[in-house]
Amino acid sequence: MHSSHFLQDLAAVMVVAAATTLLCRRLNQPVVIGYLLAGLIIGPFTPPFSLIHTIDSIHTTAELGLVFLMFYLGLEFNLPKLRKVGFSAALAAVLEVVGMFAIGFWLGGMFGWSRMDSIFLGAILSISSTAIIVKVFSDLKMSHEEFAQAVFGILILEDIVAIVILSVLSGLSNTGSVEVSRVAAATIKIIFFVILFLIIGLSLVPRIIHWTARFRSREMMGILILGFCLSGALIASWCGFSVALGGFLMGAVVAASKEIETIEEWFQPVRDMFSAIFFVSAGMLLQPGLLWKYKGAILVVVLATLAGKVLSGTAGSVLAGFRLKTSAKIGFSLAQIGEFSFVIASLGVSSKAASEFLYPLAVMVSTMTAFCTPYMIRFSDTAVDRLIKISPPGVLKALDAYHDRLNRRHEREKSPETVIFSKYLIRLVAYAALLASLVLAVQALCRFSPHILNAEPHLYLFLTAWMAAGILSAPLMMLISKYASHFILLLSTMSSRSPVLKYFNIRLFYNTVNIIFFILIGSLYLKAANPWTPSVFHSFLLGFGIFFSGLYLTVHSKSVIEGFETLLDEVFGLATSEPTRQAVLKSAGRESIFESITRQVMVKAGSPAAHHSIRDLRIRELTGASVVAVYRQGKHIANPSPDTKILPEDVLIFLGGEQECNKAQELVQMTAQA
Repeated sequence: MHSSHFLQDLAAVMVVAAATTLLCRRLNQPVVIGYLLAGLIIGPFTPPFSLIHTIDSIHTTAELGLVFLMFYLGLEFNLPKLRKVGFSAALAAVLEVVGMFAIGFWLGGMFGWSRMDSIFLGAILSISSTAIIVKVFSDLKMSHEEFAQAVFGILILEDIVAIVILSVLSGLSNTGSVEVSRVAAATIKIIFFVILFLIIGLSLVPRIIHWTARFRSREMMGILILGFCLSGALIASWCGFSVALGGFLMGAVVAASKEIETIEEWFQPVRDMFSAIFFVSAGMLLQPGLLWKYKGAILVVVLATLAGKVLSGTAGSVLAGFRLKTSAKIGFSLAQIGEFSFVIASLGVSSKAASEFLYPLAVMVSTMTAFCTPYMIRFSDTAVDRLIKISPPGVLKALDAYHDRLNRRHEREKSPETVIFSKYLIRLVAYAALLASLVLAVQALCRFSPHILNAEPHLYLFLTAWMAAGILSAPLMMLISKYASHFILLLSTMSSRSPVLKYFNIRLFYNTVNIIFFILIGSLYLKAANPWTPSVFHSFLLGFGIFFSGLYLTVHSKSVIEGFETLLDEVFGLATSEPTRQAVLKSAGRESIFESITRQVMVKAGSPAAHHSIRDLRIRELTGASVVAVYRQGKHIANPSPDTKILPEDVLIFLGGEQECNKAQELVQMTAQA
């Protein structure tokens, strides 16, 4: 009987959602509004009766929709794009979160709420809804615009900040105070999780996908991708993180494969179906009666959220280095709250740290701001143009000067020493994360071994486990020591300016520091193993084994260490190579092409290039630059033929000198700018 109820509920969801989305299309409105309206119509709080019997089953299915939606976002918004907007997006995200937390805390005080209620309200308003924004951008076909890429970066970083906020609020709920160690541990945990997920994922997943593609079976490929998607969400859930984060990271990993076009084509209908259920489920949480009961507070919070998100998002983006027009569009896009706000409110209510009305208030505010989001994003251009018109010219000049100064500083910071330093740091963190994961895995094995064996294991079983892990860890310890010591070697470049360093034998100093780091890391490993190898004798045996493993690798088996380095090089290559760069390399067939200049130019609607072939445009004849690749919605057209037709939103990759690329860009964009 339960299964028939679920089938009936699913039919009701899809039929009503289809009707409301058709209505929205007829009225030229975003379909996400139709989904939310469908949820309100069939939900349990709308008279005369509910069309849904098993709401929990619908919510569970909706969680799948969130996972699939985030996975698809990961496919489109790959790691190179996240890296490109990394620092600016991180700064903008932090400033926006801090600004909204302050507004929420102040509002709670104005309402006369308790300090804890005010803190939770600030946290609820801090995090924007990734799922809603992704869907609206997809519906409005804005996903590939510059400001949208920045928004995606901010949203992903906000989700990471949300994990830290949840950890802080958990401490507040349990003890009434915030432990710095708890916050630091949560931050380190999520950083290590992301690093490990990407390293292991990029090492394995593209290889498996490439192997499966040889069978030329869409069915096999589709099932494999679904398995990867759900596995990523499950792993994140096991580690105490959001399933949305796991889905996104797995999507970013899968996007590194060469079969990305086929994968996106196969996966899109699955995403559409389940994301529809997700948004209908969100609409079902809307309670008209509660909306009326708390209408004053809800209306004030909704208006404060819309205005505060726009202002804090715009201000944060401007300070992070984005131009005013881009910053304002980012602010308008972030003006809502969503799934993380539900989790934060639920934590406060379930732990009795916050009042019970906070959860329905969060649901109401989320739903109402979700209704407003498509309109705010759609009309952001008009609002931004009006803002620029009424802004004093002096303010606009000052903002442009600030942006240019930040860009110049960023370029100056790209010195050879800085680039090398960052590469060493990335490798150091990656190897440290791998070593930490191995230690945690052995600790978990020892901790749960009595349950696995149904008996208390012998001490020598623990010693064997730690010895085996120590031998496996020896290459990682050596690599960590190597790159930590590289920092010292990098400092030796200053010896010509520092009279003190001239008296040092840099090589001897480097080798000494390398040995010290290896001993220090080995000591930390022994300390981690100490609860299971308590005696001095056992610790000595373990340390002896690790030391001689490292010595053996140094003298006889450098291939193991080189294997780690090669694998990490491949991972970094997948994580940092732009699709357009890969397309150019395929076109040219050699790395030296980058001695010239490549430039990416998006073809906007109204451009003279739109709907014309490359032959008709005579780009090479008029400018001297060549079109070596076209990037079209995830498809890489390498070395396009002269008869290739250019479409709006295509990204053209020009090859030539700087002046030639400038002329080609002007030719393509002059009508759009006119």
